[in-house]
Amino acid sequence: MSRFVLDCAVSRPVSGQVAAWLTSAVQTAWASPSAGYHEAKQSSLMLDQSVATMAGLTGARNVRFCPDIPVAVGEVVAQKAPGATTVATSVVDSLQVQQAVARGAAAAGLPHRLLAVDAAGRLDREALDALPTPALLVTNLGNQEIGTVQIDLSEWSRSTGSAVVLDASTAFGWIDLPDYWSHLLLDARSWGGVPGAVAVCASQDSTRRPTENVPAAAVAAVTAEQWLAQAPGARTTARRQLGALREVIANGLDGVEMRGGTADDLPHVLSVSVLYVDAEALQSRLDALGYAVGSGSACASREGQPSHVLAAVGGLTSGNLRVGLPPDLPDDAVTGFGEALVDCVRAVREQMGTQDL
Repeated sequence: MSRFVLDCAVSRPVSGQVAAWLTSAVQTAWASPSAGYHEAKQSSLMLDQSVATMAGLTGARNVRFCPDIPVAVGEVVAQKAPGATTVATSVVDSLQVQQAVARGAAAAGLPHRLLAVDAAGRLDREALDALPTPALLVTNLGNQEIGTVQIDLSEWSRSTGSAVVLDASTAFGWIDLPDYWSHLLLDARSWGGVPGAVAVCASQDSTRRPTENVPAAAVAAVTAEQWLAQAPGARTTARRQLGALREVIANGLDGVEMRGGTADDLPHVLSVSVLYVDAEALQSRLDALGYAVGSGSACASREGQPSHVLAAVGGLTSGNLRVGLPPDLPDDAVTGFGEALVDCVRAVREQMGTQDL
């Protein structure tokens, strides 16, 4: 039986080619780049090349690598907080970002604000305008659960002297990057890199702290370059595939709420919430048929936790599945998933006695 992974908004499976690149990088760049001997200089050179590649791909003046998003957020908040009066995130940002920002704000002695969003999950302009400025705003460019693309923050940032830090991991390559950011956070897992390499891209020169995980940084850079070359075609394909998937679901089921997959959203992310269905039961049935798909909150600390994103936008949190299409999924796999989803929902509803509600 073929298996298809449709939970790729946050991380993609590592390909055989990427695994081979990692093996090569580990063999070449095993030494600390801060040491003074020959092998260390090889590591330092590979790290410099990776930094230059990521800077070229994003337009950053400076790039450093961190092991994960919370560490990256903590470092950026510590760096930027002295110039701010408030540190803010939105209620639909990932829980790990919210928590890391709260810790950073507390360490800097600044208030942390959670900003409201509109019904689509974008920052509410009234809440933004009410924020004491200059502020440090840490938020997502593209939401990893419902595919919402953030409002244009360029005018607000300019007029208030505020800094914007964008977690652009889910959006990278799928949409064009804006130019108003102070920092971009890019987790390499979202484009098929390996764990341990979050690129922190700064619009201004800053002190670079060498990472010890040079192999992960090297793989992050080469896979990012490969992904961006592929991305234009992947955008078109994913948008078409999500449109077809929405149609199959809408035609086959009642009591369904879908978010994402419209012209204003990320082209590859869709949230599907189904009335009278247990999400874990639905996920298990789909998994048995060869379809791996997420449920609950993408960043929940425990399995099955309802999506805080859907709760914040007034969405249906029961029976929730998260779809994040990879760039190489065949059309028939997407169609097959949609048909399997319809069949599984009907079966679960019948089992629960809710098919006629």
